[in-house]
Amino acid sequence: MAEFDGQAAATMTTIRYGDRFGWIGMVLVHPEFRGRGIATQLLQLGIRHLRDQGVRCVKLDATAMGKKVYVPLGFAEEYDVRRYELEASPSMRESIGEDAAGYRGEVRTLTEADLEEIAVYDAAIFGADRRAVLERLRAREPKYAFVTRDDRGITGYLMAHQGYEAVQIGPWAASDDRAAESLLAVLLAEVGTGRIYFDLPCPNVQGIQMAEKAGFRIQRTFCRMYLGVNANPGTPHLVYGTSGAEKG
Repeated sequence: MAEFDGQAAATMTTIRYGDRFGWIGMVLVHPEFRGRGIATQLLQLGIRHLRDQGVRCVKLDATAMGKKVYVPLGFAEEYDVRRYELEASPSMRESIGEDAAGYRGEVRTLTEADLEEIAVYDAAIFGADRRAVLERLRAREPKYAFVTRDDRGITGYLMAHQGYEAVQIGPWAASDDRAAESLLAVLLAEVGTGRIYFDLPCPNVQGIQMAEKAGFRIQRTFCRMYLGVNANPGTPHLVYGTSGAEKG
């Protein structure tokens, strides 16, 4: 946190995902203190902190305003991330369920016993091992955590939590769109009605088609950016929902 004249002026968080990459999130500057270089100073501190821990690459999701701060520091664009939102309803749930009807896998609640296997599946998609984060996300709202598998093994998983304004889906990864739709259908049955949203990487063309077919609207767009050598990009075309701009 940054203080200016004894007042909280800005915040920032960092997460180290092993030595693969670090994540910077929650770069928020109070409107009264913008334009004074506080965000840049915080970012430089966060970057040094992560690099001192052996991190090779630093990533973040940038808003249009934030991008103006990150580019001069050397951050490069990786891809866009769209936030989709919709008011959940029984008719929407039925529509998603019909689309997923041909899926032959099993969908069930994700338990603590599944986490080791989920972490291995997720690491190849996310680009780093984040078991500790997954454990905390599942524990926060276990009723919104699901896994699906077929005779090949795990083919997807989904976690979500109740936020201030909506149920936020993510992380959500799947090997194909049918598995992803099946996970979404089960979540919608649990949620019932209300606002939901998720952050979808644009390399996932199938995910975009699925979201727009279901009636999701684009709320805003972020830009995934990185600093350093992006040696572990993961497989973003299998990511249907990130963990949000604060965690990646």
